[in-house]
Amino acid sequence: MKPIDLLLPELFAADGGIQRYSRTLIQALQVVQPHAPLRVFIRNDHPQHIPTKPWPGISWHPARGSSARMARSLARAARNQRPQLLLSTHPNFAPLQVLHHKLTGSPSWCSAHGIEVWDLRRGPKRWALARLQRLLPVSRFTAARLQLQLGAGCPPIGVLPNSFDQTRFSPGARSPQLLQRYGLHSGQPLILSLSRLSQADAYKNLHKLIEALPALLARWPALRLLIAGEGDDKPRLQSLANQMGVGQQVIFSGRIAEAELADHHRLATVFALPSTGEGFGIVFLEALGCGRPVLAGNRDGSLDPLGDGRFGLLVDPHLPLAPALASLLARQGEDLWFQPQALAQAVGEAFGFVAFCERLDAQLATLEVG
Repeated sequence: MKPIDLLLPELFAADGGIQRYSRTLIQALQVVQPHAPLRVFIRNDHPQHIPTKPWPGISWHPARGSSARMARSLARAARNQRPQLLLSTHPNFAPLQVLHHKLTGSPSWCSAHGIEVWDLRRGPKRWALARLQRLLPVSRFTAARLQLQLGAGCPPIGVLPNSFDQTRFSPGARSPQLLQRYGLHSGQPLILSLSRLSQADAYKNLHKLIEALPALLARWPALRLLIAGEGDDKPRLQSLANQMGVGQQVIFSGRIAEAELADHHRLATVFALPSTGEGFGIVFLEALGCGRPVLAGNRDGSLDPLGDGRFGLLVDPHLPLAPALASLLARQGEDLWFQPQALAQAVGEAFGFVAFCERLDAQLATLEVG
Protein backbone atom coordinates (compact mmCIF):
# COMPACT_ATOMS: atom_id res chain seq x y z
CA MET A 1 0.00 0.00 0.00
CA LYS A 2 1.17 3.52 -0.75
CA PRO A 3 2.32 5.56 2.23
CA ILE A 4 0.57 8.50 3.84
CA ASP A 5 2.80 11.52 4.39
CA LEU A 6 2.24 13.98 7.23
CA LEU A 7 3.55 17.54 7.69
CA LEU A 8 3.67 18.70 11.31
CA PRO A 9 5.00 21.85 13.01
CA GLU A 10 6.11 19.97 16.15
CA LEU A 11 5.34 16.63 17.67
CA PHE A 12 7.67 15.91 20.59
CA ALA A 13 9.66 19.16 20.99
CA ALA A 14 6.65 21.04 22.42
CA ASP A 15 3.29 20.19 23.90
CA GLY A 16 0.14 22.08 23.01
CA GLY A 17 -3.18 21.65 21.27
CA ILE A 18 -1.80 21.16 17.76
CA GLN A 19 0.88 18.76 19.00
CA ARG A 20 -1.71 16.65 20.82
CA TYR A 21 -3.96 16.72 17.76
CA SER A 22 -1.05 15.58 15.60
CA ARG A 23 -0.21 12.68 17.92
CA THR A 24 -3.86 11.62 17.98
CA LEU A 25 -3.98 11.78 14.19
CA ILE A 26 -0.93 9.53 13.84
CA GLN A 27 -2.34 6.98 16.28
CA ALA A 28 -5.71 7.03 14.53
CA LEU A 29 -4.11 6.52 11.11
CA GLN A 30 -2.39 3.44 12.47
CA VAL A 31 -5.82 2.09 13.46
CA VAL A 32 -7.84 2.94 10.35
CA GLN A 33 -5.03 2.46 7.80
CA PRO A 34 -2.98 -0.32 9.46
CA HIS A 35 -1.20 -1.36 6.26
CA ALA A 36 -0.23 2.14 5.10
CA PRO A 37 3.31 3.22 6.06
CA LEU A 38 3.39 6.67 7.66
CA ARG A 39 6.18 9.10 6.76
CA VAL A 40 6.16 11.95 9.28
CA PHE A 41 7.94 15.21 8.46
CA ILE A 42 8.31 17.49 11.49
CA ARG A 43 9.58 21.01 10.96
CA ASN A 44 10.72 22.01 14.45
CA ASP A 45 11.68 18.70 16.04
CA HIS A 46 15.33 17.63 16.19
CA PRO A 47 16.58 14.03 16.08
CA GLN A 48 16.99 13.98 19.87
CA HIS A 49 13.26 14.64 20.26
CA ILE A 50 12.29 11.47 18.40
CA PRO A 51 11.41 8.53 20.71
CA THR A 52 14.07 5.87 20.90
CA LYS A 53 11.38 3.19 21.07
CA PRO A 54 10.24 2.38 17.51
CA TRP A 55 6.69 3.19 16.42
CA PRO A 56 5.80 0.34 14.02
CA GLY A 57 5.13 1.45 10.46
CA ILE A 58 6.39 5.02 10.99
CA SER A 59 9.49 6.74 9.64
CA TRP A 60 10.44 10.05 11.26
CA HIS A 61 11.92 12.99 9.38
CA PRO A 62 12.75 15.82 11.81
CA ALA A 63 13.75 19.00 9.97
CA ARG A 64 15.49 20.74 12.91
CA GLY A 65 13.60 23.99 12.43
CA SER A 66 14.29 24.31 8.70
CA SER A 67 11.44 24.61 6.19
CA ALA A 68 13.91 24.04 3.36
CA ARG A 69 15.16 20.84 4.93
CA MET A 70 11.58 19.65 5.37
CA ALA A 71 10.78 20.38 1.72
CA ARG A 72 13.87 18.53 0.49
CA SER A 73 13.10 15.53 2.69
CA LEU A 74 9.49 15.48 1.45
CA ALA A 75 10.65 15.65 -2.18
CA ARG A 76 13.11 12.78 -1.73
CA ALA A 77 10.39 10.62 -0.20
CA ALA A 78 8.00 11.41 -3.07
CA ARG A 79 10.63 10.43 -5.64
CA ASN A 80 11.09 7.15 -3.80
CA GLN A 81 7.32 6.46 -3.65
CA ARG A 82 4.42 8.79 -4.34
CA PRO A 83 2.10 8.96 -1.29
CA GLN A 84 -1.60 8.24 -1.49
CA LEU A 85 -2.19 11.40 0.61
CA LEU A 86 -0.26 14.35 2.00
CA LEU A 87 -1.85 15.56 5.23
CA SER A 88 -0.68 18.54 7.28
CA THR A 89 -1.80 19.72 10.70
CA HIS A 90 -1.05 23.42 10.17
CA PRO A 91 -2.16 25.77 7.34
CA ASN A 92 1.27 27.42 7.12
CA PHE A 93 2.33 24.36 5.11
CA ALA A 94 -0.36 24.92 2.46
CA PRO A 95 1.96 26.55 -0.16
CA LEU A 96 4.33 23.59 0.08
CA GLN A 97 1.37 21.25 -0.25
CA VAL A 98 0.21 22.93 -3.46
CA LEU A 99 3.68 22.50 -4.96
CA HIS A 100 3.78 18.88 -3.84
CA HIS A 101 0.40 18.22 -5.48
CA LYS A 102 1.54 19.75 -8.77
CA LEU A 103 4.67 17.61 -8.79
CA THR A 104 3.16 14.31 -7.62
CA GLY A 105 -0.60 14.48 -8.23
CA SER A 106 -1.19 13.19 -4.69
CA PRO A 107 -4.19 14.74 -2.95
CA SER A 108 -3.29 17.16 -0.20
CA TRP A 109 -5.36 17.89 2.91
CA CYS A 110 -4.86 20.39 5.70
CA SER A 111 -6.14 20.75 9.25
CA ALA A 112 -7.33 24.13 10.52
CA HIS A 113 -7.58 24.88 14.22
CA GLY A 114 -8.67 28.42 14.96
CA ILE A 115 -7.48 32.00 14.81
CA GLU A 116 -4.71 31.16 12.33
CA VAL A 117 -7.40 30.84 9.62
CA TRP A 118 -10.19 33.08 10.91
CA ASP A 119 -8.91 36.23 9.22
CA LEU A 120 -6.97 35.16 6.15
CA ARG A 121 -5.34 38.07 4.37
CA ARG A 122 -4.51 37.91 0.70
CA GLY A 123 -1.24 36.09 0.36
CA PRO A 124 0.38 32.69 -0.18
CA LYS A 125 -1.44 30.91 2.66
CA ARG A 126 -4.92 31.96 1.61
CA TRP A 127 -4.12 31.32 -2.06
CA ALA A 128 -2.80 27.84 -1.27
CA LEU A 129 -5.60 26.77 1.08
CA ALA A 130 -8.12 27.39 -1.70
CA ARG A 131 -6.17 24.99 -3.94
CA LEU A 132 -5.97 21.99 -1.63
CA GLN A 133 -8.22 18.98 -2.11
CA ARG A 134 -9.80 19.02 1.38
CA LEU A 135 -9.74 21.11 4.56
CA LEU A 136 -10.22 19.56 7.99
CA PRO A 137 -11.24 22.25 10.50
CA VAL A 138 -11.61 21.10 14.10
CA SER A 139 -14.93 22.89 14.69
CA ARG A 140 -18.01 24.06 12.86
CA PHE A 141 -17.12 27.64 13.76
CA THR A 142 -13.75 27.42 11.99
CA ALA A 143 -15.41 25.63 9.08
CA ALA A 144 -17.88 28.49 8.68
CA ARG A 145 -15.10 31.10 8.80
CA LEU A 146 -13.16 29.25 6.10
CA GLN A 147 -16.19 28.96 3.85
CA LEU A 148 -16.98 32.64 4.30
CA GLN A 149 -13.46 33.76 3.42
CA LEU A 150 -12.69 31.35 0.58
CA GLY A 151 -16.16 31.59 -0.92
CA ALA A 152 -16.99 29.55 -3.99
CA GLY A 153 -13.35 28.50 -4.27
CA CYS A 154 -13.34 26.78 -0.89
CA PRO A 155 -12.29 23.11 -1.13
CA PRO A 156 -14.51 20.40 0.34
CA ILE A 157 -14.60 20.61 4.13
CA GLY A 158 -14.79 17.81 6.66
CA VAL A 159 -14.92 18.74 10.34
CA LEU A 160 -12.50 16.56 12.34
CA PRO A 161 -12.77 17.60 16.01
CA ASN A 162 -10.12 17.24 18.65
CA SER A 163 -10.07 14.24 20.95
CA PHE A 164 -8.72 13.54 24.43
CA ASP A 165 -7.12 10.70 26.36
CA GLN A 166 -9.85 8.98 28.33
CA THR A 167 -7.32 6.81 30.13
CA ARG A 168 -5.81 9.93 31.72
CA PHE A 169 -8.75 12.31 32.04
CA SER A 170 -11.37 10.51 34.09
CA PRO A 171 -13.34 11.24 37.26
CA GLY A 172 -11.58 10.82 40.57
CA ALA A 173 -11.03 12.20 44.04
CA ARG A 174 -9.18 15.40 44.84
CA SER A 175 -5.45 14.94 45.26
CA PRO A 176 -4.35 15.40 48.90
CA GLN A 177 -0.99 16.65 47.66
CA LEU A 178 -2.58 19.40 45.58
CA LEU A 179 -4.96 20.36 48.39
CA GLN A 180 -1.95 20.80 50.64
CA ARG A 181 0.03 22.68 47.99
CA TYR A 182 -2.69 25.27 47.51
CA GLY A 183 -3.80 25.44 51.13
CA LEU A 184 -7.26 24.05 50.47
CA HIS A 185 -9.48 21.72 52.50
CA SER A 186 -11.30 18.77 50.96
CA GLY A 187 -14.74 20.38 50.69
CA GLN A 188 -13.64 23.86 49.64
CA PRO A 189 -15.23 25.22 46.43
CA LEU A 190 -12.77 26.01 43.65
CA ILE A 191 -13.11 27.50 40.17
CA LEU A 192 -10.30 26.40 37.86
CA SER A 193 -9.21 28.11 34.67
CA LEU A 194 -6.32 26.91 32.53
CA SER A 195 -4.76 28.93 29.73
CA ARG A 196 -1.63 30.57 28.44
CA LEU A 197 -1.52 33.94 30.20
CA SER A 198 -0.54 35.95 27.16
CA GLN A 199 -1.45 39.54 26.33
CA ALA A 200 -2.19 38.28 22.83
CA ASP A 201 -4.79 35.92 24.33
CA ALA A 202 -6.88 38.52 26.13
CA TYR A 203 -9.91 36.96 24.40
CA LYS A 204 -9.71 34.19 27.03
CA ASN A 205 -11.41 36.73 29.36
CA LEU A 206 -9.70 35.52 32.50
CA HIS A 207 -10.14 39.02 33.92
CA LYS A 208 -13.90 38.45 33.82
CA LEU A 209 -13.51 35.54 36.25
CA ILE A 210 -11.60 37.77 38.67
CA GLU A 211 -14.24 40.49 38.35
CA ALA A 212 -16.97 37.95 39.19
CA LEU A 213 -15.26 36.79 42.37
CA PRO A 214 -16.42 39.46 44.89
CA ALA A 215 -20.10 38.70 44.26
CA LEU A 216 -19.46 34.96 44.55
CA LEU A 217 -17.48 35.31 47.77
CA ALA A 218 -20.48 36.95 49.40
CA ARG A 219 -22.26 33.60 49.09
CA TRP A 220 -19.26 31.24 49.26
CA PRO A 221 -16.65 32.92 51.52
CA ALA A 222 -14.25 29.99 51.19
CA LEU A 223 -14.31 30.04 47.38
CA ARG A 224 -11.00 30.17 45.54
CA LEU A 225 -10.15 30.86 41.88
CA LEU A 226 -7.13 28.96 40.59
CA ILE A 227 -5.66 30.36 37.36
CA ALA A 228 -3.15 27.95 35.85
CA GLY A 229 -0.63 29.00 33.23
CA GLU A 230 2.20 31.40 32.54
CA GLY A 231 2.69 34.38 30.26
CA ASP A 232 3.25 38.10 29.98
CA ASP A 233 -0.33 38.93 31.03
CA LYS A 234 0.08 37.42 34.49
CA PRO A 235 1.18 40.71 36.20
CA ARG A 236 -1.92 42.49 34.89
CA LEU A 237 -4.21 39.76 36.18
CA GLN A 238 -2.48 39.73 39.57
CA SER A 239 -2.81 43.50 39.79
CA LEU A 240 -6.51 43.30 38.91
CA ALA A 241 -7.09 40.71 41.65
CA ASN A 242 -5.48 43.02 44.20
CA GLN A 243 -7.47 46.01 42.97
CA MET A 244 -10.69 43.99 43.29
CA GLY A 245 -9.78 43.04 46.85
CA VAL A 246 -9.54 39.32 46.05
CA GLY A 247 -5.77 38.93 45.84
CA GLN A 248 -5.83 36.34 48.64
CA GLN A 249 -8.61 34.35 46.97
CA VAL A 250 -6.97 34.05 43.52
CA ILE A 251 -4.25 31.44 43.20
CA PHE A 252 -1.79 31.71 40.31
CA SER A 253 -0.28 28.26 40.05
CA GLY A 254 2.09 28.87 37.15
CA ARG A 255 2.53 26.29 34.43
CA ILE A 256 1.10 22.88 35.32
CA ALA A 257 3.18 19.81 34.58
CA GLU A 258 1.51 17.48 32.10
CA ALA A 259 1.56 14.66 34.66
CA GLU A 260 -0.50 16.79 37.09
CA LEU A 261 -3.04 18.14 34.64
CA ALA A 262 -5.80 15.60 35.28
CA ASP A 263 -5.45 15.96 39.06
CA HIS A 264 -5.87 19.73 38.73
CA HIS A 265 -9.13 19.19 36.85
CA ARG A 266 -10.29 16.81 39.60
CA LEU A 267 -9.50 19.53 42.13
CA ALA A 268 -12.07 21.87 40.57
CA THR A 269 -15.68 22.35 41.55
CA VAL A 270 -16.17 24.18 38.24
CA PHE A 271 -13.91 24.65 35.23
CA ALA A 272 -14.38 28.00 33.48
CA LEU A 273 -12.84 29.52 30.36
CA PRO A 274 -15.19 32.19 28.96
CA SER A 275 -13.27 32.72 25.75
CA THR A 276 -14.36 34.39 22.54
CA GLY A 277 -11.49 33.01 20.44
CA GLU A 278 -11.31 29.24 20.88
CA GLY A 279 -10.91 27.20 17.73
CA PHE A 280 -12.16 24.21 19.72
CA GLY A 281 -10.63 23.82 23.18
CA ILE A 282 -9.16 20.43 24.10
CA VAL A 283 -9.02 21.70 27.68
CA PHE A 284 -12.83 21.55 27.80
CA LEU A 285 -12.80 17.87 26.85
CA GLU A 286 -10.19 17.15 29.51
CA ALA A 287 -12.23 18.92 32.20
CA LEU A 288 -15.43 17.18 31.10
CA GLY A 289 -13.60 13.86 30.96
CA CYS A 290 -12.77 14.37 34.63
CA GLY A 291 -16.48 14.85 35.25
CA ARG A 292 -16.34 18.55 36.10
CA PRO A 293 -19.08 21.10 35.33
CA VAL A 294 -17.80 23.48 32.66
CA LEU A 295 -18.54 27.08 31.71
CA ALA A 296 -17.52 28.30 28.24
CA GLY A 297 -18.27 31.11 25.81
CA ASN A 298 -20.98 30.85 23.18
CA ARG A 299 -19.28 32.90 20.45
CA ASP A 300 -16.56 30.57 19.13
CA GLY A 301 -15.52 26.96 18.68
CA SER A 302 -16.30 26.20 22.34
CA LEU A 303 -19.81 25.25 21.19
CA ASP A 304 -18.52 21.96 19.79
CA PRO A 305 -16.81 20.38 22.84
CA LEU A 306 -19.76 21.45 25.01
CA GLY A 307 -22.17 19.80 22.59
CA ASP A 308 -24.14 23.03 22.06
CA GLY A 309 -24.89 23.09 25.78
CA ARG A 310 -25.52 19.40 26.34
CA PHE A 311 -22.26 18.90 28.26
CA GLY A 312 -21.85 22.29 29.91
CA LEU A 313 -23.02 25.86 30.36
CA LEU A 314 -22.54 28.25 27.43
CA VAL A 315 -22.63 31.97 28.23
CA ASP A 316 -22.07 35.29 26.54
CA PRO A 317 -18.60 36.28 27.80
CA HIS A 318 -19.46 39.95 27.35
CA LEU A 319 -22.05 39.74 30.14
CA PRO A 320 -21.29 39.50 33.90
CA LEU A 321 -20.25 35.96 34.76
CA ALA A 322 -21.15 35.84 38.45
CA PRO A 323 -24.76 34.62 37.93
CA ALA A 324 -23.69 31.78 35.62
CA LEU A 325 -20.83 30.70 37.88
CA ALA A 326 -23.14 30.84 40.90
CA SER A 327 -25.58 28.49 39.20
CA LEU A 328 -22.87 25.91 38.61
CA LEU A 329 -21.48 26.24 42.13
CA ALA A 330 -25.04 25.70 43.42
CA ARG A 331 -25.41 22.66 41.11
CA GLN A 332 -28.19 24.27 39.11
CA GLY A 333 -28.42 23.18 35.48
CA GLU A 334 -28.69 20.01 33.46
CA ASP A 335 -28.52 16.85 35.60
CA LEU A 336 -25.74 15.43 33.43
CA TRP A 337 -23.37 18.27 34.32
CA PHE A 338 -23.28 17.14 37.96
CA GLN A 339 -22.97 13.38 37.39
CA PRO A 340 -19.22 12.87 36.91
CA GLN A 341 -19.26 9.29 35.62
CA ALA A 342 -22.19 9.82 33.27
CA LEU A 343 -20.73 13.11 31.99
CA ALA A 344 -17.33 11.53 31.34
CA GLN A 345 -18.95 8.62 29.50
CA ALA A 346 -21.09 10.87 27.32
CA VAL A 347 -18.19 13.12 26.37
CA GLY A 348 -15.99 10.09 25.74
CA GLU A 349 -18.56 8.64 23.35
CA ALA A 350 -18.71 11.92 21.47
CA PHE A 351 -15.01 12.87 21.42
CA GLY A 352 -12.92 9.92 22.59
CA PHE A 353 -10.33 8.17 20.46
CA VAL A 354 -12.84 5.72 18.97
CA ALA A 355 -15.02 8.61 17.80
CA PHE A 356 -11.97 10.35 16.32
CA CYS A 357 -11.03 7.19 14.40
CA GLU A 358 -14.55 6.85 13.04
CA ARG A 359 -14.60 10.45 11.81
CA LEU A 360 -11.14 10.12 10.26
CA ASP A 361 -12.11 6.87 8.53
CA ALA A 362 -15.16 8.60 7.04
CA GLN A 363 -12.93 11.36 5.64
CA LEU A 364 -10.44 8.88 4.20
CA ALA A 365 -13.28 7.04 2.47
CA THR A 366 -13.58 10.05 0.15
CA LEU A 367 -10.15 9.18 -1.26
CA GLU A 368 -11.57 5.89 -2.56
CA VAL A 369 -14.57 7.66 -4.07
CA GLY A 370 -12.58 10.56 -5.54
